[in-house]
Amino acid sequence: MKVVAINGSPKKQGNTALLINKILDGAKSNGAEVIQYDIDKMNVNGC
Repeated sequence: MKVVAINGSPKKQGNTALLINKILDGAKSNGAEVIQYDIDKMNVNGC
């Protein structure tokens, strides 16, 4: 199984990051391949 998490919060240690990390840890412990994207670290341009 593959799990993708997208964090849209600008807070690196915020509640969203905490929840995503807990979910990904659980997925990893069950054998999933996980990847996380942090939108605030990406160069995203508007339309």
